[in-house]
Amino acid sequence: MESSPSGNLNYRTEHGILVVTITEAKIQGEDIADTLRREMLAILDSSGATRIVIDFQHAQYISSAAFRPLLAVHRKLQNRGGRIVLCGLSPAVGDIFYTTRMTGPTGSITRMTGESGTITPLFDTAKDAEEAVSRLRSAEQASAPGPG
Repeated sequence: MESSPSGNLNYRTEHGILVVTITEAKIQGEDIADTLRREMLAILDSSGATRIVIDFQHAQYISSAAFRPLLAVHRKLQNRGGRIVLCGLSPAVGDIFYTTRMTGPTGSITRMTGESGTITPLFDTAKDAEEAVSRLRSAEQASAPGPG
């Protein structure tokens, strides 16, 4: 397990899964959003990862600008057939993700029925990085072909 700082992020690889921790307490404004997007995409490109955990344990507040880097990472991972799990969401930050329908009420990717029909949240969530890594590992093992 390696660990490297990158500006507003710390990152490491755990069981082949990229774990990125955002070190900013307040994620708001265009400047921080653009910086996080560049840093996250650079880490994703250099690692070649298809599974990533983004840990918000230090974040106390996020604005809608914080979604831009996450959406960029999500798009890149979709192109690679990858998966992303968010973790460490405080109640306030978690509420923002839920209210914007980026996550489901339980954090898992379940279909929600709202006024405009059925909605599938973009992000799966976990309590912490350990649970998120475990979930991604389990999903990979479940989708792996069995012995022939």
